[in-house]
Amino acid sequence: ADNAPKSMKEQTLESYFGRRIAIDASTSIYQFLVVVGRKGTHMLTNEAGEVTSHLQGMFYRTIRLLEAGIQPAYVFDGKPPDLKKPELAKRFSKRADASEDLAVAIASQNKEDIEKISKRIVK
Repeated sequence: ADNAPKSMKEQTLESYFGRRIAIDASTSIYQFLVVVGRKGTHMLTNEAGEVTSHLQGMFYRTIRLLEAGIQPAYVFDGKPPDLKKPELAKRFSKRADASEDLAVAIASQNKEDIEKISKRIVK
């Protein structure tokens, strides 16, 4: 959007009534892993300890879209292209740095930093 500001146009949810829209599944799942059911380093899980926040988020988003008359089509794009390798390496490095920062925050029991930093290590 920064490089092509006219390429995006904000719309209300209602303006998509009766349409089928494609949604990047990976981005949505990541978003829910970071935001939904999270408190510090603890995440929403089932009885077996498996993280389920992304499932709850996808479920409720899908319901909301269907109630608005929109048919969501979640797209899983597969293996990233070679062109994206440098970007993925940067992300891996940032995540490793965040893991170290999180260990320091946990050791110092800084709840605000734990909350903030734990969101940076989600894959």
